[in-house]
Amino acid sequence: MGVYLICWKQYFIKFKSWILIFTLGMLAMRIYFYINPVEDEVQGIAVGVCAEDEKGEELLEKLESVEGIFRFQDYQNEEEMIRQIENGTLECGYVFPEGFYENILRGRTVRQITLYCSPASSAHKISYEVVFSELFEILSEDILRRYLEENYFLEGKELQEARERVLSLNRQYAGDGSTFHFVYETLEEKEAEKPENLNILRGLIGVIIFFMSLLGLGNCLDQRNLYQILPGKSGRIFRSGCIHAAVFGSIFIGGICIFLSGTDSGIFHEIKGLFIYALILEVYLRGLYLLVRKSTVLYGMLPALLLGCCLFSPVFIKTGRYLPGADWISFLFPVTYYLNFFLS
Repeated sequence: MGVYLICWKQYFIKFKSWILIFTLGMLAMRIYFYINPVEDEVQGIAVGVCAEDEKGEELLEKLESVEGIFRFQDYQNEEEMIRQIENGTLECGYVFPEGFYENILRGRTVRQITLYCSPASSAHKISYEVVFSELFEILSEDILRRYLEENYFLEGKELQEARERVLSLNRQYAGDGSTFHFVYETLEEKEAEKPENLNILRGLIGVIIFFMSLLGLGNCLDQRNLYQILPGKSGRIFRSGCIHAAVFGSIFIGGICIFLSGTDSGIFHEIKGLFIYALILEVYLRGLYLLVRKSTVLYGMLPALLLGCCLFSPVFIKTGRYLPGADWISFLFPVTYYLNFFLS
């Protein structure tokens, strides 16, 4: 027990500067976010909408409920909306005049909607997609019903004939590229990917723990000659104690940083994750101790190891989604196992 206390004391004394820097940095970050809390709701790009009839109001309601980068605002006065665009408050603005919906339904699709945009902005080019998709959702049923009524497909219960006609038109227009082609898939046909939902702060703390462990291993390598001249089993005991101190000392500091960061996974869940991480680091450091003989070699490997963690482990992104084979490379770094525990 005395050997482990000596190793722990040596670890904290030798790396007190790093420990102080990481702890104070995390405390400062915690204080900053406490004073300046991050707003849950993203404001988005402001887009004005001026609607002059009921269908325009219905479209506006659908646009206001859309979750995305745009924030659609209602304007009763067209001139006021134009002034807001000119002074930069709005990126662009749409005017839906009275009767625009009926004109589109009758096939008069030219100049039915007016778009005002700022010369210095190109956001309106992206907003086209949002507005068109919501408008198409409102129009699609009425267009199909009107088409069937004009061609007398709904008379005499000729629904099967109407269905075959619609499908043939769909194949025709989808084939020559004159309109959109929508393909619907069920969950059985294609499983949707889960969002990345990464905790970047926990990922950075995991990298810090790995970094502190490697520094402790470097200290252990510096004393390799000392362990060899100690009598009996004392050398192996001191070496083991030094690796234990490197692992659990870094885990202890990382746990303090996680507590200061205010993560919401639950204290017992966090402790369980740190314990698993400690076991993985124990195996990892002992493997490196057998492969690396000098601390200078290990310190030379530090940039590559830390950069590999940030690039391949799910710290910022899941690289495997964009680079085939990256998932296999990520398992070379212990941070991956720690972060995957919270992503499962």
